[in-house]
Amino acid sequence: MTSTETVTTAVAQALFQVAADGAVSVVASSLDGPEAEAAWLGLVRPHLSFAETIGASAPLRALSYVVFPDGFAAVLCRTWDPQRPDVVETHALLGEENTVTAELALSTADWPGRSARPPADRRLPSLVVGELRDAAAAAAARLRAQALAHGDLLAHSLAWLLQSSATPIGFLGCAPEDRTAILWALHEIAATELPGRRWTFATHDDGVVNGGFAIKFFESPPEPAGTAGMIVIDLQRDQGASPHNEYRANALVYRYEYGIDPPGADVTPAVLAPPAPVPVAAVPAVMPAPEPVRRSTLTFARWTELAHSLVTARDVRAVDGALVELEYEVAKVDDRDDVRKALENEGWATAAIRRHVPAELRDAVFDRVVQVAFGATGVGRETAAAHDDARRLAAHSRATDVVRAVARAGFDRELADVLAHRWLTEQATADPPAAAGPGRFARILGRVGVPAPARGSRVVLGAVLLLGLVLGVFAGGVLW
Repeated sequence: MTSTETVTTAVAQALFQVAADGAVSVVASSLDGPEAEAAWLGLVRPHLSFAETIGASAPLRALSYVVFPDGFAAVLCRTWDPQRPDVVETHALLGEENTVTAELALSTADWPGRSARPPADRRLPSLVVGELRDAAAAAAARLRAQALAHGDLLAHSLAWLLQSSATPIGFLGCAPEDRTAILWALHEIAATELPGRRWTFATHDDGVVNGGFAIKFFESPPEPAGTAGMIVIDLQRDQGASPHNEYRANALVYRYEYGIDPPGADVTPAVLAPPAPVPVAAVPAVMPAPEPVRRSTLTFARWTELAHSLVTARDVRAVDGALVELEYEVAKVDDRDDVRKALENEGWATAAIRRHVPAELRDAVFDRVVQVAFGATGVGRETAAAHDDARRLAAHSRATDVVRAVARAGFDRELADVLAHRWLTEQATADPPAAAGPGRFARILGRVGVPAPARGSRVVLGAVLLLGLVLGVFAGGVLW
């Protein structure tokens, strides 16, 4: 707090209420009249309820930090009380984005000055930022210690932030009481590592699709339609980011805890390791009914964006990171027509792969690209369109590395005739080697009646000159 502006800047308070019938109202505020209350209510209204099933064992508190157009921001603390099951109350801190920050939002999660019930006169006092920053200083050590008590969870979530620096991320598998502390530590560690990332967040799902949150926590797996454009990671399952980012995240958490880099921090692990082969399941005696084809919920524009990130990768680690994102998005998808189209429009990223990936690792990388484009959620679940596209690619594509990878991916038998025809066509259309004509020296010898083959005219001339030299020396010795 070095400037007068920081000390004296005011933050408004408001208390909103959502009733059982869905009616939303402002029950108290420090805002300047009904018009200001209505304007703020219009901004925060979508974020005032819970989309999740709330248990009746204890009151639940959810924290959100939302940024609106024109530079405004709000910290929303929603409370559900088992004694009043049909009412959700939300205390809000309102102001400009450069004052009401993510750091301030996290530090006030347990702020004791938050009003639980509206005062009789409906008036709440305005707050001075300096007072709230004092609360931030008091909360910092506690939140840091709580986050470090779950170091593995912190490192795992940090790895995905590093992996997808601009993509919204949803997290499963983090206990509600630890979410604010994990967010605090993520912000402290990664704010300088990811200077362009927004830090809007929600510790619980409010049901708003594309609500502008960069990080959101879920109690249970959300519906795909509600998380379009968001990567949802289950922190309790083996859904790791790329090896490089996992290693980097662990090193950053170590430095956050001890103040120094871990031993050997400059030695990064091998990247682009080929994925483990998927075991082929035994065929049961009674075949179950076929499952429906699993289709993607992402738009073609999003697939194009993911494919373009592979094309524009600047080094081998960026290639690996872009592939990890693609592999994650297709993990539950059988119908990958849009994926193939997006990759084909980008030239299958062959130029980027050949430019950045070492020769001994290229086959493994192209195998991963083909698995993303032509694979499915299980053996034998590839769509008919995938097989048709494989034949078309093998017959006409100039991306030879990709064609070879398609053959290695298990399409080799059905592509045998196509590949054989391709080879014969290439041989037939190849330009025959040009016949070598007589060299310059051979033509000189030909004019004086000395025959010489078209190839090796210089050798012949050299032999003739050497013979002439020997005869000259011999003749000179005799005459002398």
